[in-house]
This record gives sequence, C-alpha cells and structure tokens, in this order.
Amino acid sequence: MKELNKVQNIIFRIGGVLFLVGVCAYLYNPFWGMVMYTLGVLMYTTMQMLARYDGSSITLLRLRRQQLFSDLCFLLSAAAMMAQVLRFMPEWLMVNSWIMLLVVGCVMQVYTAFRIPSELEKESKRNSGKDALLLLLILPFAASSCATQQYNVNGTTNVSMLEGNKLYLKSFSATQMSNLDSCIVQHGRITFCGALDSTQMVIVFMDNEVEMPMVLEEGFINLTIDEYMRNVTGSPLNDTLYNFIRTKNKLDNEMEGLMTLESKLIMDGVDPISRDRILYQESQRLIAENDKLITSFIVRNSDNVLGPGVFMFLTSAFPFPQLNPQIEEIMFRAKPAFKNHPYVKSYIEAAKQNMDKIHMGE
Repeated sequence: MKELNKVQNIIFRIGGVLFLVGVCAYLYNPFWGMVMYTLGVLMYTTMQMLARYDGSSITLLRLRRQQLFSDLCFLLSAAAMMAQVLRFMPEWLMVNSWIMLLVVGCVMQVYTAFRIPSELEKESKRNSGKDALLLLLILPFAASSCATQQYNVNGTTNVSMLEGNKLYLKSFSATQMSNLDSCIVQHGRITFCGALDSTQMVIVFMDNEVEMPMVLEEGFINLTIDEYMRNVTGSPLNDTLYNFIRTKNKLDNEMEGLMTLESKLIMDGVDPISRDRILYQESQRLIAENDKLITSFIVRNSDNVLGPGVFMFLTSAFPFPQLNPQIEEIMFRAKPAFKNHPYVKSYIEAAKQNMDKIHMGE
C-alpha cells in the first residue's frame, strides 16, 4: 500500500476532522455545516484515493475497491447535503438522503479500516518468507565472490512521515559527518547493506533530523522505528547500546516527572521551603545518577566504538569544547584506545585551548 507523504497525511487528517465537525455543525447551522462537511469530504477522499495498492493480492484489491466505493458514498452524501441546503432538487427527493449515503460509506470505511492493515501484514509476512528463501539461495554465491565484510540492516517502521522518504547512515570523524549509505522507506521497510571495513558507530538521519544511533558491524541487524520507540538488535554491541539508552530514557522520564512531584507536594500542602528542598534533593540525585551512568558506560566501553560514540553525544550538548569534572574522570579512567580516537583527541585539544583562554581572561 502506497503511504501518504507528510503533507498528504496532514491534509487527510484535517479532512477527517472537518468531516466530523461538519456533521455536528449541520445540526445547528446547516449552511456552515454543509461547507465544512463538503470541504472535509473532498480532502479526506482525495488523499485516501492517492494511497493506492500496487500489489497482486485479490483480497486486498477487493478491499481497496470497497474503500473507494465508501469514498464515492461520502462524495455523493456531500452533494446530497448541498442539494438539500441550497434546494437544488425537489424536497421530497432529497430530504436527508445524505444521511443514508453517509451511513453506507461509514460502514464500508470501518470494515476496510480493520481488514486492510490485517491483510497487508499477512502479505508482508509472505514476502518476508520469499525474501528469506531468496537470501538462502544467494548467500553461498555472495560469500564466495566477496572477500570484504558485509553489513545488512533490515528494519520496519510505522511512522507515516518516513514513508517514501530517504534515510541516511552517517558516520562521524574528528570534525565532520559523512554519508555512508542511504535507502528509501517503502511499505514501512528499511534496508541498508554494503561493504564494511571495520565496526563503527553510525547515526540514522532523515534529512538533517537524527532518528537513532546504531553500531554497524558484520552480520544481520534488525532496526525498529515506531512512534514511541527506537530499537536495534542483532549484535552484542547494539544490545549493549540500547540497554544503556533505555536506562538513560528512564532517568530522563524521572527528571521530567519532577513537575508532577511538585504539583503533588503543593496539593499535599507542603510548605514552599520544604518543597524546594525535596525537589532540589531529588533533582541532584537524578543528575548524579545520570552522570554516573554515562561515565561508567563510556569507561566500560572505552576499548570499542561505543565509548567514543556516546562521548560524542555527551559533548555535543556543550556550547563549546570544555573540560569539567565528568570529562576529566572519563579521560583518567578510559583506556588508551579511547584517548587516541580522532574525535576524542580533537575534542580534548580544543577543550584545553578554550580552558587556557578562559584562564588568561581571568
């Protein structure tokens, strides 16, 4: 099923809202209700017609025809409502005929809304089975003809704004990001593959927006991008990275929950001085846990790509390269491979120069 792009999806949603608002408004002001309903129907049905199905499943083709029939019912209901409000036709012929058409369209729309996603999922599983069989047939020839390591990233997404857009894998060096690979999201599927010189940490981008980090290494890697979750599995380093990210997200959520704690303390009648003390102690605890989590993770992984990768994310939050107790502890405890990493080495040199300038200014 061809997904709508970001603009089309917005038009589709706005049309659906106007659709419903128009029906309600008709009860109080038939003319303006008719205007909103007609506009909403045109936006909704036009965008739904653009989301065509290009496959060969007989069931999905039938469901798609039923969906288009419901769109036709909506368009006819808008025409009937307009005829009733503006009195284009004899009253006995058009009285509330739009309601009957609307009901028929809604029944068909609800039915297809449940069936189509279910059938698409079945079709996707069948295609995955065919892809797996094809891969088994090709793999021996590919292995014998290629001496370099290969990475294979297969992913899925239900984020509609990604459909039809290009995702990029970008790696970072001491001073800049560089494009490593790209793919177009089709039917919610993401695929990256290519030659790999060495294991490296990369970032998935859409345009200039960061989607998620991952470790690129030999083998088969599974990637998931959902509305509320990002995850990568299939290799030890990615499992380690995303266990860390989940723990970090939990601490971030607790930090955001301090506002809820403040509201609770106010409702419980805690005096302002005690309330500020409790909030301060809790925030300091969370900050200390967060710093400890990041520091220990970088130090434990200072001999692989995760250490420098997370160090880059940590320091990118600073307005300029600088040294602080956390950075100094990391550099003291980290292994030599980490200290000699191009990004780390470049950052520390720039940070020392900045610190010297600050001390000279004093």
